Amino acid sequence: MKKKEWISAWLPPVCYAMIIFYFSSRSHLPSFLPNFPFSDKLLHGGEYAIFGFLIYRALTMSPRRPRTFRGRVALALILVIVYGLSDELHQVFVPLRDPSLFDALADTIGGAVGIAIAYTLTKKEALP
Repeated sequence: MKKKEWISAWLPPVCYAMIIFYFSSRSHLPSFLPNFPFSDKLLHGGEYAIFGFLIYRALTMSPRRPRTFRGRVALALILVIVYGLSDELHQVFVPLRDPSLFDALADTIGGAVGIAIAYTLTKKEALP
């Protein structure tokens, strides 16, 4: 894979992961975020839907990608889950933040939605 191709495939999800890490490192989140019951779960889901989309896109663009659709989906979902769990673990060390398995579940569901959207938009390229 040429350097330029690798960068165009993997730079977006890597930068997005850094953004997730940055906000996860904050003791206080921005005040403009919605505050209603379960709004944090919706935010987690939306944030990881974008991440799942970007990971699946990068895997689809990579020449050394899993050959099958199931392989690409499985690898993308594994990457989303591992990053989501590591993000929750990271919050153990952030003052005023707590890890939550429910947040990790929202991350996983959001990531799966993002992967499904990415597959739907790229299914001609993603087959077999």
